[in-house]
Amino acid sequence: MNDKNLHIEDDLSNSNFDDFFKKSEVDYNKSKEDVWNKLAKDIDKKPIAKRKISMHTIISMAAVILVLFSVYAFMKYYTLSVQSAKGQHLVYSLPDGSKVSLNAESTIKYHPYWWRFSRQIDFEGEAFFEVEKGSKFQVKSKAGKTIVLGTSFNIYSRKGNYNVDCMTGKVKVVSPEKFEVILTPSYSAEIQDNGQIYVSKFSEQIKTSEWINNMFSFTSVPLVKVLKEVERQFDIEIEANISTDLIYTGHFSANRNIEETLDLLCKPFGLEFEKITERKYRLN
Repeated sequence: MNDKNLHIEDDLSNSNFDDFFKKSEVDYNKSKEDVWNKLAKDIDKKPIAKRKISMHTIISMAAVILVLFSVYAFMKYYTLSVQSAKGQHLVYSLPDGSKVSLNAESTIKYHPYWWRFSRQIDFEGEAFFEVEKGSKFQVKSKAGKTIVLGTSFNIYSRKGNYNVDCMTGKVKVVSPEKFEVILTPSYSAEIQDNGQIYVSKFSEQIKTSEWINNMFSFTSVPLVKVLKEVERQFDIEIEANISTDLIYTGHFSANRNIEETLDLLCKPFGLEFEKITERKYRLN
């Protein structure tokens, strides 16, 4: 029984091998190129499975992309504005712990949700900055730009006038015309009308940041400009038809009442003031 079974198995094996070699017989009359061309045609005849993407999937993908783009745009362009009113000093903390002390009638704008990627502020007015160390910190105004890494400094930027005083560390001041200087402590930079930058040294005892303590010092400044600062600090309006040639050197404290301050400013020039309304005065 075992031999017969073995014989049958051998016959089946021989038959299978014969069929295999017949089917695998190579036509030696064909060239190598013909063989490859036939193989390529056989492959091309095989159907290629195509995967169809449903409209629902396309809409879902588009919705995800739209949401991601919206989040990105919101984080990058959402702007927070902080403004101090006339007669008001304001201290504001930025997301990294840097502090900005705003003088009266000053404004900062920045992108809070993009702050970790770009520490940049748009600024107009006057402010004292105490910057925490970290990535580049930029303060941009229409009249100039200040760049720092970690320092303290004061910026005055009003109606085209731009002045920076470096208190600690180093700051770079750049004019719209691309002139630039680097300041170290006790040095000031003032951007001129032609874009060039004038650098000077200021006294350690007299710093422009004294305004934080309600002290205001002026050296050879037109009186009309001093009166604008008085309006700003006391939140009043002053009518004054006076010459721009009147130059003031001195200081005043915003801790005084307005009548004392106006009297202090008017006497050197032989001027008098009168009260028109609660918040309006006239100089004669």
